[in-house]
Amino acid sequence: MATAAEDSKHWAEASERGSFWGPALMGFVYRVLGRTVCLIVLAPVITYFYFAGAKQRRASLKYLRRVWRMQARVDTPNHWHGLKHFFAFGESLVDRFGAWTGRLDRVDIDAIEGANFEAMRNDKRGSLILSAHIGATEIVRAMATRYQKRRLTIVIHSAQAPHYNALIKRFAPQSQVSLVQAGEFSIETAMALSAAIERGEWVVIMGDRMPVKQSDRSITANFLGGPTEFPQGPFVLAAALRCPIYTLFCIKQNGRHRVSVSAMSDGIALPRRNREAALQGLVQLYAAALEAIVLAAPYQWFNFYDYWPQDGD
Repeated sequence: MATAAEDSKHWAEASERGSFWGPALMGFVYRVLGRTVCLIVLAPVITYFYFAGAKQRRASLKYLRRVWRMQARVDTPNHWHGLKHFFAFGESLVDRFGAWTGRLDRVDIDAIEGANFEAMRNDKRGSLILSAHIGATEIVRAMATRYQKRRLTIVIHSAQAPHYNALIKRFAPQSQVSLVQAGEFSIETAMALSAAIERGEWVVIMGDRMPVKQSDRSITANFLGGPTEFPQGPFVLAAALRCPIYTLFCIKQNGRHRVSVSAMSDGIALPRRNREAALQGLVQLYAAALEAIVLAAPYQWFNFYDYWPQDGD
């Protein structure tokens, strides 16, 4: 059972569970024996982490209960549903790895050639892409690095998954993108991102997880039937860059990956008056877009920590 200290720990302070041999073994099995065998090998590992990780398990079930209420379901999520949530995460890791190593291609993805994606790709201006920890968004990034000359800058907190990142570098060295550490964000970083936008590049940032530093500001928005905190940083950055803003999510349905791209803004400048209200409206737009995709694929939203702590456990 998790202690009070463990429960209060910020997600970014939690070390990655597992050691290097786990991801390395996954990479070897995937390349030699294929995706199906890789998932079979992962099954007991995922089951172990589900029952050993009390904090993550409780957060998963609490989140699923909210989804159930939004969908007006009369049953209650149980351990079977929680395990499905964890297994969906494991499957997404395998699919991400497959995308970076070239085992998945554009023919495996629906809507990557759709009108919205094409509009974003054909826009010569630099753009900010707001994504989330849902599905296997890295699939789209991997496709872009192989088929699109436009450079990608991804703002991440890679300390959460150093072993997985090392695995990608080892097995797919050709799929390199520019990575910016979220924990090292500074004025210099903001200037570098602004320069990337000026060059017509894409900047990708996740908007659904609170920042690494707990002292950083948040904005409250309604999400899945209740108020919760979203990070202020990505949306302040969006306003500062004054560039087109898109949301991009990738979920798996009926065995195929489906890309969802929407134009969120053509470039905003927050008014000096009512600046907070304007920023709140932008965050709520993002929360609504995320909620729609989460309800379409509830097992594929991978935030295994308490998103609504004010509700209690």
